[in-house]
Amino acid sequence: MSSILKRLALAVCVLPVALPVQAYGLQVRVTAYAANPHCTKRIHPYITASEHRLRPRDCYRLIALSSDLAKRYRFGDLFRLKINRKVYTVRYQDKMPGSKHGRVDFLLPSLAKCKRFGIKRATLTLIPKDG
Repeated sequence: MSSILKRLALAVCVLPVALPVQAYGLQVRVTAYAANPHCTKRIHPYITASEHRLRPRDCYRLIALSSDLAKRYRFGDLFRLKINRKVYTVRYQDKMPGSKHGRVDFLLPSLAKCKRFGIKRATLTLIPKDG
């Protein structure tokens, strides 16, 4: 075997070990919600489970995680949410009801936009605190 092929074989064997597992992200189902009593709790729909007060600038920037995913992360963790070909940098600030599993709720500005959004498949990747 030539030295070039040996190096290539070594690079192929080493590469998957060198990448962190989280680099691939979690495959999740994404739905959308708005700060509206139809989507959230009836009392104080503008306050999340982390006690963050929602503002218009939070739309497209915040997510709620299902209870099974929420166990792995802390409020305030940053993620990359890749939906189709669009990538959003989002912060985990809210929780979904206990009956949902493997899901992410994406904060949108209105009920109409939530209905248009529907249900999509996406990749959720944690952004490490150091960068």
